[in-house]
Amino acid sequence: MTTDVLKVTLLGTGIPNPSIHAFGTSTLIEAGDQRVLLDCGRGAVIRMSQLGIPVGYVDTVILSHYHSDHYSGLFDLLMSGTIPQGWAGRGKPLTVYGPAGIEHIAEGAWIVTKPDRDIRVNDNEIDAEHMRIIPHQYEEGVVFDKGGLKIIAILVDHGDNIPSAYGFRVEYKGRVFVHSHDTRYNENLISQAHGADVFVHEVAAARASTLANYPKVKVAIDHHASPSEVGRVFAQTKPRLAMLTHLALLPPDPLPMDDLLDQLAAEYDGTVLIAEDLMTIRIGRNISIEPYRHPAR
Repeated sequence: MTTDVLKVTLLGTGIPNPSIHAFGTSTLIEAGDQRVLLDCGRGAVIRMSQLGIPVGYVDTVILSHYHSDHYSGLFDLLMSGTIPQGWAGRGKPLTVYGPAGIEHIAEGAWIVTKPDRDIRVNDNEIDAEHMRIIPHQYEEGVVFDKGGLKIIAILVDHGDNIPSAYGFRVEYKGRVFVHSHDTRYNENLISQAHGADVFVHEVAAARASTLANYPKVKVAIDHHASPSEVGRVFAQTKPRLAMLTHLALLPPDPLPMDDLLDQLAAEYDGTVLIAEDLMTIRIGRNISIEPYRHPAR
């Protein structure tokens, strides 16, 4: 990789609804010799495999919050990554940063992985400690700063019952990538997202008829930003490239994509791309977007 390029790979861009097209939220950050995974949702290990990335390639994960679609793949990464083969081979514990409560995930993972761990230890296949999570609790501010790569946690508003949810500002050699993760319209995020080369923001929407006939849909909508609100965020922060992810277009009659984009465009007149799983973003002097290409069969 060119040393001054910040490489971002969107392993998963989905929501809790199971989908083969959009796995749980997970974003691989590569800069110089640093590799960090932001969230580890459903299927992250499979997506890494599709790209030819060994599971053991990543030994540091930063979790944004504790909705399942943002960390349910963590235990697969933890266990599979220990296997001493070329597609895995982490050879060390997994370092995981998270908001308050991260110690519970580490303790739970040690219990859940015990049956698999005992077999592999008895077979002299792994060191038991390689299947351990080393937890680090973080708050707003710098979470990771190593090898020129800086990752800053931004406190966002994901709802009244979620006290600790964060977006991230990733900086490397003057390049800036911002990911909102899950949030409602949030002034703190706006204030810390200025100067972004690429700004990826979540969005949620439902038809008025859906909200009227299915009241529980409102619970989900109330935890996220609407298309017009995301447009306002982009208009105020003016990224070089704006993208949408985690599209919660709620059933049973989802809002059409054209309607969503029309609502966003009423607030923001710039180009907006829709994020897709396995999309690679290279941020250097220029920004390049590489969609996933299936290998020839």
